[in-house]
Amino acid sequence: MTTLSAFTEDDLAAASAAAGEPNWLTDRRLAAAKRALDLAWPDSRKDEFWRSTPFQQRIDVDRELVRSGAGDPPRSFTDGLGLTLPTARIVDGVLTEVTVPEELAQRGVVVTDLSAAATDHRGLVEAHLGSLTTNDPEGTGGDADRTITANDAAWTAGVFIHVPAEVELDAPIVVRIHASESGAHLPRVLAVLGHHARASLYLEHTSTSDVDALVDQVVEVIAADAAKLDVASFQLWGNKVDHLALQKVQAHRDSEIRHVSVTIGGRTVRLLPETDLVGPGAQTRPLGVYFADEGQWFDLQPYVRHIAPNASSDVLFKGALQGNSRTVFRGNIFVHRDAVGTDTDENNKYLILTEGARADATPFLEIECADITAGHGSATGQIDALQLYYLTSRGIPRDQALRLIVTGFFREVFSDVELPGVQDAALERIEALVEAADLSSFQVNDASLQDLRDE
Repeated sequence: MTTLSAFTEDDLAAASAAAGEPNWLTDRRLAAAKRALDLAWPDSRKDEFWRSTPFQQRIDVDRELVRSGAGDPPRSFTDGLGLTLPTARIVDGVLTEVTVPEELAQRGVVVTDLSAAATDHRGLVEAHLGSLTTNDPEGTGGDADRTITANDAAWTAGVFIHVPAEVELDAPIVVRIHASESGAHLPRVLAVLGHHARASLYLEHTSTSDVDALVDQVVEVIAADAAKLDVASFQLWGNKVDHLALQKVQAHRDSEIRHVSVTIGGRTVRLLPETDLVGPGAQTRPLGVYFADEGQWFDLQPYVRHIAPNASSDVLFKGALQGNSRTVFRGNIFVHRDAVGTDTDENNKYLILTEGARADATPFLEIECADITAGHGSATGQIDALQLYYLTSRGIPRDQALRLIVTGFFREVFSDVELPGVQDAALERIEALVEAADLSSFQVNDASLQDLRDE
């Protein structure tokens, strides 16, 4: 049995040969395997970036690698957009479907199997695959984290995406990852955008309700000069899925990156939406929405590295919690000593709905350069009694008013997001969670109402 914790070089070489991968890719897998075996699994007592999530208690790495492709994914929210979209589907460790409209293929857009692309598009894949995991500028990821290096070595199904220079896509590229078989799933995505290209990438993560699985994922995106990219990542897992994900973008000169994560499902989700601003004038806007329910543990760590001068970033995450759930926000902004003219801001806001929920927030700034503008903040609170009073005094039933307040809390995140279907899909799922909740248990902060009475 080949497991995530005990795969061997022979296992990887055999799997690579069966997939028809070229020798250079097999050699990279074996080199990563050697590095992985030299590393210990994360220890929350020692590893700073794992301090908030007890790895040994929540993550089971002794799971067999899944390569069956047997499941049947649910209907996607993108199906209702009425568009023919370039789509790749990974099901239980196998790339089962790839669709690229002919008009996009004629323009050079590529969505294909990553193993095959290692031969068919060798120049791009060889140059970029693993470049964002093993060449971390600050040494905080890549070879410092066995969960990432294990994916470098043993990823089981991958998607390669290429949008050539000057090509602008109006419709999103959709990558769907579905788990219906228990075990370890190791999906991989590599996307390369040429200069002045424009694209949107939707990542949908789903599972059956009863599957007990670990999903160890790596997504690497290279955005060349003046490229524009939106990434929307939906974590819609069942309640027995643990998801460890690095979703990292390298942004070159004058590129514009926006990353929107919607985390609702999963037993444990540790999401690292990272951006390296390596070109002057690059911009990034990491956004996040998360709603944690009974027994869930979400650890969200947006990380922006300002390596080049005159780049900007603006981080905004908002989360709501109910039941005995736990969320962690650890946002980190690093400004290199040469990144003069940096403009950055970072904010996280929590809405605690019931007793038993716990939210931790640690916004970090690591600044090596004085000539910058930077800010950060975090706020945690309950439903505002004054808002509730305002709505109910106008004839809106209390339960409906509570639902309006909770969904309205998240709309700020989507205020500048014009991605087809993303806001509607996110709010629809949040509304369903609120609809199923015991609204009588929601906590209300009546301080503002008391101040009004005092006046």
